[in-house]
Parts: sequence; C-alpha cells; structure tokens
Amino acid sequence: TREGDCVQAMPIPPEAAELANEANSVFVDEDYDTALELYSEAVAAAPACADLYVARAQVHLKKDDFTSAISDANKAIDLEPSNSKAYFRKGVACFSMEEYTTAKTAFEKGRELDEKNAQFKTWIRKCNAEIDEEMASEVAAPAAAAFAPVAAAAVEPPAPKPVQRFRHDFIQNPTHVTVTFYMKGATKENCEITFEDCALTLDWTISSSDAWQVTFDPLFDEIVAAESTASYYSTKVELKMKKKNHGKWDSLESKNEKALDELTDAEIKLRRDYYPSSKAQGGEAKNWDKIVNELPEDKPEGEEALNSFFQQIYGRGDPEIRRAMNKSFVESGGTVLSTNWGEVGSKPVEGTPPAGLEMKKWSDMSKKGI
Repeated sequence: TREGDCVQAMPIPPEAAELANEANSVFVDEDYDTALELYSEAVAAAPACADLYVARAQVHLKKDDFTSAISDANKAIDLEPSNSKAYFRKGVACFSMEEYTTAKTAFEKGRELDEKNAQFKTWIRKCNAEIDEEMASEVAAPAAAAFAPVAAAAVEPPAPKPVQRFRHDFIQNPTHVTVTFYMKGATKENCEITFEDCALTLDWTISSSDAWQVTFDPLFDEIVAAESTASYYSTKVELKMKKKNHGKWDSLESKNEKALDELTDAEIKLRRDYYPSSKAQGGEAKNWDKIVNELPEDKPEGEEALNSFFQQIYGRGDPEIRRAMNKSFVESGGTVLSTNWGEVGSKPVEGTPPAGLEMKKWSDMSKKGI
C-alpha cells in the first residue's frame, strides 16, 4: 500500500482524501516540498488519521528531517498503537540519528505487529551490528590506553570483518528475468524469498549464528510477484521473475536511488551495498561491491564443472576444433564430443550410448509409430 491509503481505511473528510491523493502523486515525482505541504494540509483536515502522520513521516525521512519524522511517527502510534508502519518510520529515523538501541526497540515492536514483513528482521540485524561495534569500540579504547606509551599515538581497534557476500548474475528475455545466486547449501527450508511488485528480497539463514540477506529495491521495472518462482540447486538458487511490462531491462535494479517503494526507506543513506556506520566522525561507508570482487569465487563442481570445461575448449579452440565438436555432438546424438577434425570430418560419427542402453534413430522410431 502507498501513502494516503487511510482514505480507504477510515472515513475522513473528502478534502483530506483529495489532498492525500495529490500528495501521493507529487511524492512519487520526488517533489518532497510540495508533498510535505499537501500532507500537512491533509493532517490539519483529518487530525485523527494515523496513516496521514505515517505518510508525512516518510516525506520527512526523504528530506533528512529525522526529528520531525520521529514526532509524526510517535503521533501515529498514539492514535493507532497497532500501526506497524509507524514503528518502522520511527526505527529508520532513530537509526539515521545513530540511536541504534531506540531504533531496535521500534523495529522489534513493528515486527510483533507485522511478522510477514522481512524488512523488520533486516533492520534489527543492522541495529545489532552497530550496537556490537559501539560496544567493541568502548571496550577496546580503555584497554589500548592502559597499555600504550604516553607519547604513542592511539591505535584504532581493527574494523569488524564484513559479512561475506555471494556472487550473482541475471539473464532475461522479453517476458522474464532470471537471477542466479551462487550459494552452496541454500535450500527451500533455510531461505526466505520475497517477491514484491517492485522489489526482491532473499534472506538466507546459513546457521544458528549466521545469516545473509540481499534486497533489490526498486527493481528496474515491475514484476508479477504471484507468477515468480524460486528453484534450488546444490550450488545455486535461481529466481525467475515474470515482467509486468514486456521488454529489455538495462539492469536488475533501478539506477534512480530515490525512486523507492514506500515501504523500504532505503533513501536514508542506505543502499544494498553501502550500510551506515557508527563511525560518522571521519569514517567512510563500507563498499561491499569492492569486497565482493576481492572474494574468491566458488569453483563449479560435478556436471557444472564438466560443462564449464567443454565451454573453455570450444571458446579457445580454432575453427577446425569447433567444427569437429559441433559435427560429432550432433551426428552422435550428444554421446560423442571430439576435437579431432581429421578423425570425424570425413565420415559420419556413430553414437556411443552408455552401458546398458541402445541407440535408436528418430526415423526408425517413427516407423514403429512411436
């Protein structure tokens, strides 16, 4: 649902409903100043509608006015204590102000009200990471000072080891996009896949003490979530998404960082590969994409490794090798693969079936009415 849905959730004056709808339109167009004015007028016309405060809090977040966002979220909670979005807005605003404990409390309350929303789990994990980092810094600083020489410069504690990222790629046709994550050991039981109209989230519980999540929000274009599927293999997970609008995607994720679905709040200095850090004084954001490129790739195994080997031979071979491979594979029914053109170029290549099986030609099978 989008901002202003309280127009349908509870009766409010027509004037407020119209203002909320206008605010929705300009918000999507990223005209946040006008959206703020319209939502404020709607709030004045319907001061008892909690969702209007939630909507205005979202605009405050876009404008980096975190104090006002918290104020509107608290007002919405007072009016409607079961409004999970209000707790989400409050959590994001507090996190952006580096009030990680308060943010975690808000996210935990929101998750109690909306357990199906995977974003609460993600944000709680981020809060825990920041809280742990702050605690580690507080403990390390006095210890370092106690043992360091008086004239020696303070030594910063080592940065926490980043969570490992997993390689992915995607292919597409006019109707579907297939995203492949190379994750050995991922199964339907330990992975949670969430397809939304403009977003994709994968949450993998690796062990009782380790988990990993990736979110693409917004996607390049809308998908049909109900007709998107997930397939699990020994070394990878494939997510096949049906495009709502047929055509080519230039990328998997939209390049417009501000064009976000209203539930994500990823504009608040948070993107998929750059996470906020409590080291705001002179620190730099962690570039996870750079870290990914430095990690060793998983080596293919089994059939995948064999196919990769044949592809390398074909790709590096000269024209004769390629002709030999194509001719032997086609004429043998896929049972022989030769790179020697002198051996296979002058005569048909007979098939060599696996032990216990018999080769049959299509022409013979059609004569028998098969």
